Amino acid sequence: MAERAMLLVLDAECPLCRRAAHFVLRHARAPVYLASLHDAPARRLGEHFGVDPGQLDSVWLVREGELHRDSAALWRLAQGLRWPWRGLAGLRWLPRAWRDGVYHAVGRRRHRLAPATDWSREVEGHWVARLDASVCRRLALPRALASDDAAPVHSSSGA
Repeated sequence: MAERAMLLVLDAECPLCRRAAHFVLRHARAPVYLASLHDAPARRLGEHFGVDPGQLDSVWLVREGELHRDSAALWRLAQGLRWPWRGLAGLRWLPRAWRDGVYHAVGRRRHRLAPATDWSREVEGHWVARLDASVCRRLALPRALASDDAAPVHSSSGA
C-alpha cells in the first residue's frame, strides 16, 4: 500500500523551520506538501480542526485526515521518513510532557538556532497555495475543505 501524503504546516519565516522542511523533503518516503502558518491553507485547516494558525509556537502535520501538533507531529513525521531517520518515531515512547517540554524549549529559540536561509528550488513543487480536491484526497481530508477559488494548487515561487 502506498504511503499517504503528508502536509507540513510551519512558520515559513523561521530559519530552523526552513532547514527542517528541506531535510524532510530529502528524506521522505511519502509525498510531502508544505504550507505556511501565515497562509490560507493554515486558516482553512485551523477552522476545520479548531486550532488558531496565528499561534506560531507549533508545527502542524496533517496526515491521514488528522492534525498533529508539537512533539506528536514530529514523531509522526518521522514515520514518513526513510531509514535511519524513521527510527526517530521511537520518541513516541517517551512521556509526552518530556517530549513537549523539549519541543517548546527549542520552539522558543527557533529563530536563533539556525542561520538564516532561503527556500531552495526543491521546495517549489511541494508548496501548497490552497487546498484543492486532489490535495484533500491525498491527505484523507474532507472534500468540503477544498477551496472554491481558481488559484493554483502549488505556487511557483516556493514561498
